[in-house]
Amino acid sequence: MRTAVAALLVLVACGAKPADAPKVEDRIKTLEGELQKAKDDLVKANAATEDLRKSEAELIKTKADEANALQAKLAAAVGQNGEVTTADGAVKLELVDQILFPSGEADLTPSGKDVLAKVGAALKEIGDKQIWVQGHTDDQPIFSKKPTPPTALDPKAKLAAAKAKKPAKPDPLKANDAVLPFVTNWELSAARSLTVVHYLQDDAKIEPTRLAAVAFGQYRPVSKSRSKNRRIEIVLYPRAKIAPR
Repeated sequence: MRTAVAALLVLVACGAKPADAPKVEDRIKTLEGELQKAKDDLVKANAATEDLRKSEAELIKTKADEANALQAKLAAAVGQNGEVTTADGAVKLELVDQILFPSGEADLTPSGKDVLAKVGAALKEIGDKQIWVQGHTDDQPIFSKKPTPPTALDPKAKLAAAKAKKPAKPDPLKANDAVLPFVTNWELSAARSLTVVHYLQDDAKIEPTRLAAVAFGQYRPVSKSRSKNRRIEIVLYPRAKIAPR
């Protein structure tokens, strides 16, 4: 009301006629109504923004709780045979290679199967994650000693071979004192990651579209200790939707 009176006085001072006063008051009331509506809209907008902030905070907390629960579940499955970490939206299970595989081999040990059975059961319950199995090795070449042939130890066998009319054609593989089951660490890391993928698919019954096998060989070390570089990592990413073309 004070605003209306003040506006009226201004109009009178400026030469407005008394007959125009009702129109001026109506205009002032209209403007005041519009101002009040703008204030009300601002209050509603602020309330909506606050509700949105609360919803985002609740969503972030929910996601954090889910991630913590997932990490705890996987850590329980891994036990003392590895560790579970989270970074950049991905969950990583790092498994000790000595538990899973014999040295220089890609066949699972009985204890390795036990560990993967527990891990696979936990992973099967997490349907919204892509599972990448990553194989890593140290920088040592892979080889296994070949048994010494009998002729190298038995003098009689040596003599018989010397008297033979046609000496046996030398075998280039037998001429070496070592046989390489894998050509390089690339092949070993690839074979191991595929072994784990096959186990998760065939034994743990995880959907194969969620699985991938990746080999890094010796080229992503995490420590100066070779034993820590020999590892299998199972990394969980948000599952991508693959649409057929």
